[in-house]
Amino acid sequence: MRAMKNLSKFDIGMIIAFAVVALIGAGAWWYLSGQLQTAQGDVTNAKADFDRLSTSGNLVVSNANKAALQSNIELLKSQLDPLIQNRLAPPKSDLANVTRQNPVDWKNHLDDEVHRLTGEAGHNNVKLPKNFYFSFSRYLSQNPGDEETVVLSKQLLGVEEIADILIGAPVKGIQAIRRTYEEDHSNASTYSPIGLVGEADRLPGNSINAGSGVYTVYPFEVEFDTTTPALRQIIDKLIQSPYVFVIRSISVQNSQPNPPQVTDLDKLAGTPATSVVDSSPGAVAAATSTKPPQFLFGNAMLHIRARIDMIEWKEPPSTVSSTSK
Repeated sequence: MRAMKNLSKFDIGMIIAFAVVALIGAGAWWYLSGQLQTAQGDVTNAKADFDRLSTSGNLVVSNANKAALQSNIELLKSQLDPLIQNRLAPPKSDLANVTRQNPVDWKNHLDDEVHRLTGEAGHNNVKLPKNFYFSFSRYLSQNPGDEETVVLSKQLLGVEEIADILIGAPVKGIQAIRRTYEEDHSNASTYSPIGLVGEADRLPGNSINAGSGVYTVYPFEVEFDTTTPALRQIIDKLIQSPYVFVIRSISVQNSQPNPPQVTDLDKLAGTPATSVVDSSPGAVAAATSTKPPQFLFGNAMLHIRARIDMIEWKEPPSTVSSTSK
């Protein structure tokens, strides 16, 4: 009792403080240990779920689900393959079959094609320049080299297709078909500008090879006169061709640069003079015209100058894996 009496208020306060801290620490330990046990329980349950849902090492993919997924993949592939083959795969054309020819044989074939195209143009009333040689005027009096016949044959196929489309439309006239002189590609010093004698059908530049050899671009330029309906048909035929043609640019010059004036409408319509008939609106509208129907727009002749690229698709080089097994 004497010892208790000797305790000061400070000592009693410290004893109480330590007791409170001990109680709080014990409560915190109890709470945290409970949380830890809960977390451990969650991990155990998750592991059990993982083991239950796993089948042969494939997470959440049972054999039944795997079979259904594979079936859907095959169904989708069967639908996509024809689309890829018909719309996206390189088209089948004669370009892939071109081989080197004897220069004399190639020149004879060129002459035959020029004769054929000229005859078809005459049959369809398509005007051609005098002695038109369809962009191969250089070979009017000479033969190409052996190695040059490959690229020249490919260009000739493109020119034949374009000319057949223009003549079949038919256009009113063809003024020019130009090509790049690929046979001079190895010697740039031989280039000459358009306009020199015998080379008016030369298009400046050269073919373009895409990366990895996927395709080659052969540029052409054509000038012709046609109507609006025939121009629609030409573009449609270029799209449908087995050769891949891309229209890079096109300029149109209308033979009627100015629209008709309002004061010219009566003259265009060919109605009788107002002094002869009743001038009331109904009577004028009912009057018989002295001319057939006249079109204010869309019937003019168009002069077209178009840059057209022919794309030669090639099989990309195969990739061989270097990884050793």
